[in-house]
Amino acid sequence: MIGLNELFSLKSDMFAKYKVKYVRHKDSRKEYRELIKDREELLKYQAHQSKNVFKDCDYIISFFGQDGAKSLFIGTFKVNGWYESAGEFHYDLQEVDIFEDFKDRLVVDWGKATLSWHQWVNDNDKEVVEMLPKGYLGEFPGLLNFILDFDELKQLHNNIDANKEWYHHLSSVNGVYLILDEKAGKQYIGSAYGKDGLWQRWSEYVRSGHGGNKLLKECFVYDANYARNFKFTVLQSLPSNTTNKEVINIENLYKKKLGTRLFGLNDN
Repeated sequence: MIGLNELFSLKSDMFAKYKVKYVRHKDSRKEYRELIKDREELLKYQAHQSKNVFKDCDYIISFFGQDGAKSLFIGTFKVNGWYESAGEFHYDLQEVDIFEDFKDRLVVDWGKATLSWHQWVNDNDKEVVEMLPKGYLGEFPGLLNFILDFDELKQLHNNIDANKEWYHHLSSVNGVYLILDEKAGKQYIGSAYGKDGLWQRWSEYVRSGHGGNKLLKECFVYDANYARNFKFTVLQSLPSNTTNKEVINIENLYKKKLGTRLFGLNDN
């Protein structure tokens, strides 16, 4: 396998010119796609440390710790300066696009010393173990075990080859789903049946934002990007041989249970 230093040196001579550290952040509570969504919070955390760990650095190359010693490359940052306040060290970190093609895709083996979360690059080469497909959303967690925001759904729709497991599962079943409008605090219950099941129905939301539903369309009158407030989840998956009538009956039951006709976004 190729080493990380060799791979990065093919793209830039920064290792020969500057003082650079590899940095590994670890949060076992976050899944891959949660990490990508919370990137801004992670970078804020990175810029504030209890010890002056980036004092002599020109650049840091950051990773997010995954299972075991696996680590996902999340970006390269120029250290423009630092100051101390109230016992903490605050860094001016400027993200640069030197290795942009690898960001959120490149996985390395951090090595045995996983507790050493900041290391000088020249003394601590890493083994490249995987290059994730562009547009990858993460492993499929099960039909009833995820919530997708609109941008994630769009990412799935536009990168089928990178997310074949998601596509296979969502296109092979019928089901009843829920859309949560986080801005208004209201819910919409819908169902999917027929060819390509849930995938086909959710693809319509990617294309239009509202899927043609009357009350959802009204949300877009003053904001063409209103779909970014929507979160999608599956309430119940149903075999592909379930009749259309049976699916609709189950959908109507959920509308009654959750009151989405009286208090939500269902108009029938």
